[in-house]
Amino acid sequence: MDFKKLGQQVGQLKKQAEDKLGDRAEPENLKRDAKELREILAGDGSLAEKAKQAKEEVIDRDKPGAGDQQDTGQ
Repeated sequence: MDFKKLGQQVGQLKKQAEDKLGDRAEPENLKRDAKELREILAGDGSLAEKAKQAKEEVIDRDKPGAGDQQDTGQ
């Protein structure tokens, strides 16, 4: 196994993730998003309803025009 090449690939993937995620790539933001997704998945409702809720609350949260809704930490 070529660990040098593997390390380079990991670096490239990390850069791509940071480019796509922007500020959300920060560890604290990722932890917050993961926690919210776990809570949504543990809740009631169908998988389709959970997916819609996750999109609205986590994925679209930081997009322009999504409103200035802030997490209340419930």
